[in-house]
Amino acid sequence: MTAPVDQPGSQSRAIVDGARLWTGGGATTLIVALIVLVGVLVSRVAGVPGLAGDETGTLATVLLAGYAVMWAGTTLLLTGALHLLLLLVPRPLQRFALVASALVLMAVVAPFTAGTSHVAALAAALINLVAGVTAEVLLLRVGRTAFQEGRRRYLALAARRGAAQVEAGPGQAGARRPRR
Repeated sequence: MTAPVDQPGSQSRAIVDGARLWTGGGATTLIVALIVLVGVLVSRVAGVPGLAGDETGTLATVLLAGYAVMWAGTTLLLTGALHLLLLLVPRPLQRFALVASALVLMAVVAPFTAGTSHVAALAAALINLVAGVTAEVLLLRVGRTAFQEGRRRYLALAARRGAAQVEAGPGQAGARRPRR
């Protein structure tokens, strides 16, 4: 759905194609979840203790699914934040990049604060870095596309309305002229 939010008397705001934004956000969510799954499986193959399994070698499926779902939820929250920024603030993509970068930095540092081995913390930090940067870059591209597409649609609609008013003559816009 295209949402024009220009209001008379206020500064012009963005026109966002919400369907395009959320479709791209959903696709980004799937990509990020798959990156996390692959990262955990690669760390399992590499023999990183404590990240993808226990000492017996069994795959910790709940941990694996929980990690992927956590990143999927984070990506959807980032999509919502991007939508709000596109609608409400000037230079929303720049501000989104700052917020997302700060969140990625926190996600990279967080594994080192837990009481795990340095190897497991490094593997988790690397997975978080790749997943976070991927989410940020893809959502920035989706946000730019959603903003431009919404603007194009709105301007095309306004041009069609303007052409209809020009064809009907000034002040007529498809209505009958009042009788004198």
